[in-house]
Amino acid sequence: MVNIDTNRCVGCGTCVSDCISHALHIQDGKAVCETSCFLCGHCVAICPHGAVSIETYSDPVIEFDKDTFSISTDAMINTIKMRRSIRNFQDRPVSMEDLHTLIDGATHMPTAVNRQACRFVFVQDSFDAFKQLIWDELEAQHNTGTLEVLPSETMDSFMAMRSCTDAPAYQRDFLFRNAPALLCIQAPDPLDGGLAAAAIEMVGSTIGVGVLYNGYVRRIIEALPQAQAYLDMDLQEKPLVACMLVGYPAVSYKRTAPRRNPSVVLR
Repeated sequence: MVNIDTNRCVGCGTCVSDCISHALHIQDGKAVCETSCFLCGHCVAICPHGAVSIETYSDPVIEFDKDTFSISTDAMINTIKMRRSIRNFQDRPVSMEDLHTLIDGATHMPTAVNRQACRFVFVQDSFDAFKQLIWDELEAQHNTGTLEVLPSETMDSFMAMRSCTDAPAYQRDFLFRNAPALLCIQAPDPLDGGLAAAAIEMVGSTIGVGVLYNGYVRRIIEALPQAQAYLDMDLQEKPLVACMLVGYPAVSYKRTAPRRNPSVVLR
């Protein structure tokens, strides 16, 4: 519900002109919301006098300040270019403070029709038990020739690496590396989940948290009802969009990595 503080509202119409739902209008010199909208919050963000609020949301609004809200183009581009997929993590858990920061960034990304329907499943305290569940099921299916989740040659490679005691931990467990945590994102619209995942990775790079998008784990969870039950997932209601290994990198990169020239169409 959109609320208008009539003591602050001066009837300037700024919120009315920016409302995509046409839910606001000026009446007796004050803004009024009488029709339904999808609570995008633009009226809250644009009001020059801070007269608008939405009682449904508990997230506190922050006043714009150029010094803390502005990022130079070079800094933004370099942050993106410096992004790396992390495959070797430190042996320490992700702090709850850092997790909160990651999720805070993700929840402020755009979602289709402002549904804000992403679900974040963070597995850390019970990650060892979850990994054991996955490996037990994969090994059982692999041994009986019933494995359909992964190609047999891929699983053969995974098993060979697991038995290689001379290799470091992050190489032996090719599936989970030695990450301390797993973050899964469910969303009705895959783009919503993808944008949230990208925000998590970008925010993570500012606080020393690295991630690895793991398509293998996503496919395995989708194929194993036991894994879905463990994570309390209903994939019919909300499909699994992304799985990310999360932790503090045990490796430091000194420069950006090169890329091919993009394919761009201009008409």
